[in-house]
Amino acid sequence: MDSTSASQRHSVPAATTPLSVAVPGLPALDLSKTLNLQKQQLEIYRELLETLAASEQESATTFPELSKSLVNHIGTLHKLKEDLQDIFTRIRALKTHFRGQYPEVYDYVQSLHVGELDDEDESALA
Repeated sequence: MDSTSASQRHSVPAATTPLSVAVPGLPALDLSKTLNLQKQQLEIYRELLETLAASEQESATTFPELSKSLVNHIGTLHKLKEDLQDIFTRIRALKTHFRGQYPEVYDYVQSLHVGELDDEDESALA
């Protein structure tokens, strides 16, 4: 037996050997097409990564400003709610005062606006 032919049979395939030749039974693949597709996908992923990085950077700069603005708006809404609650409390107090001082006129006005009363108003008056 020739020693060179035995070593060639058991050697690892070279990098230039097509995969279908190196692995028996594997169908022939167009590796250049696959590599080109992978390069295109890699380029798409790189562009996407750049876009995401830019978006993250923009978000990082605008978030503190927007959070301060949100806190101010929430404070304004809380003040508005307190003011409205105070106004409605005063209206209920006036209604109670007028109901006690002018019961006939109050009942007449209430009969005109029966459908407009809220359940909350009716429970507050009782």
